[in-house]
Amino acid sequence: MTRPTTAGRVSAAVGRGPPPYIPSMARRLRSTARSGAVALGVGMLATACAGLREVFREPRIDLQRVVVRGLGVTGGDLDLIVRVANPNGFALHGTRLEAGFDVEGSHVGTVTYQDEYQIRRNDSTLVTLPVRFEWSGVGSAFRAALRYGDIPYTLKGQATLRTPIGPRVVAFTTQGRAPLVRSGGGLPGPAPGSP
Repeated sequence: MTRPTTAGRVSAAVGRGPPPYIPSMARRLRSTARSGAVALGVGMLATACAGLREVFREPRIDLQRVVVRGLGVTGGDLDLIVRVANPNGFALHGTRLEAGFDVEGSHVGTVTYQDEYQIRRNDSTLVTLPVRFEWSGVGSAFRAALRYGDIPYTLKGQATLRTPIGPRVVAFTTQGRAPLVRSGGGLPGPAPGSP
């Protein structure tokens, strides 16, 4: 009496081919693998951006000098030469810079600079902020300060920047003494109407 062998059953099963549900399962597996790769890529990008956020350092903004472009009977024109220093390992693109300029408690003027400028990585750039003021709006301390070679100031505002991790708004306040020069390079003379 011959007994059926398992080899015969296996070969018969192999001859029939895979069950019909196997190809659809393979398609699902391939689709899941693609989705997993996309999810992994998105996850890695999010992690990289989070890492950039953690290492982003705000730029340093300070007043380098004040240039007197002109003084008249009613007021005058100044250029505030502001240095923006980028301590990051990637470039920053400035899109807006707003600043209020005070001298010894007297508000001289406010400026909004909307030209674009770039600060290369680990570098700095100078931005010129033009300010127009009226004598009637400033105090005697400012008039007196215009007679000397430097000026005590407070500069307060915010810079809007484009970065690799999206837009950033950086608030700043800086104060100290800045050199005061005429646009020709010399020191300014007495302000009109000064005591």
